[in-house]
Amino acid sequence: MSGAASGAANEGKTAMPVWRPVMHVGKVALVVLLATASMPRFVHARFDPLDPLGQVRKKQIELSIEVAPGDWGGADVGEIELVLGSVAAVFLEHVRLARDDLKLRVVPRSGSPRVLYERGHDGQYVIQLTARDQRWFQYAYQFAHELCHIASNFERRVVGERAVEDNQWFEEALCETAALFTLKRLGVAWASNPPTRNWMGYGESFAAYAAYLLNEPHRQLAADQSLRDWYAEHGASLKDNPYQRRKNEVVASSLLPLFEQDPHAWRALAYLNPDAASAAKPFAEYLSDWYRACPDKTLPRRVMRHFGFDPDTREAAPAAAPAAALQSTRLGP
Repeated sequence: MSGAASGAANEGKTAMPVWRPVMHVGKVALVVLLATASMPRFVHARFDPLDPLGQVRKKQIELSIEVAPGDWGGADVGEIELVLGSVAAVFLEHVRLARDDLKLRVVPRSGSPRVLYERGHDGQYVIQLTARDQRWFQYAYQFAHELCHIASNFERRVVGERAVEDNQWFEEALCETAALFTLKRLGVAWASNPPTRNWMGYGESFAAYAAYLLNEPHRQLAADQSLRDWYAEHGASLKDNPYQRRKNEVVASSLLPLFEQDPHAWRALAYLNPDAASAAKPFAEYLSDWYRACPDKTLPRRVMRHFGFDPDTREAAPAAAPAAALQSTRLGP
């Protein structure tokens, strides 16, 4: 969830990405290697058609995470910093950021986790988590969700004093997807390389939590239902209230395979919410703006087709839906 209003977020063997603790006095700083160019990079000996020789220059992204003292239950602030640093390293391995430094301040709160639109005193993004004690799987799940909002340009939805929420449900669903994706990746990473030896074996908890969430019955589409048909039924409700967790989780479960098949698809997050005007458009046009803005159109194209939109003609109407249904679910302009 993002902003001052609360929303939804309580998630092949891959090596740990490059990160290094720099300071451990109330703050941990990480160094993550990302590409500088606006195209994919050559990673893990995988052929990249946009960089066939692997010559895209790399730069260091400095990510600082400061965990504020407070009611964290029985958890030590230093341990929380290590966990969140590991989460950031796993998720940001696949994400492109527009800047070379990212400052985060993490504070405890009751209610629902969220990232604030307002920055902290030192320009930090302020992330509020509700995880407590040493339930590291909950910290990971919540923190990955909020990181995804930041990577998705959530601030661009703010117009004046108000955040536009018309299509925020889709961002919420993507962030739920990011949480599930990260939990599964952490399960693999911690199995062989946890941040400390004391956490050997804890990786199973991440994997088990992801499996538990994904197996919840309400997250699944009916056997004879497509995401296009599901959206035709629920689109109007989602526009009116983006914080319907159970519905967002249906979308997340449907989108997760796209990222598991191609983890670098997360790069497309950098082009979501391209401007404030896009945030208030009908959903099909919102996705079309993302499609046009993204250099690699693979993920936006697949997402549009999952929802029944044609990315080439930008038709908003799913072919199988009757005209009356289209009008009632606000699928078109």
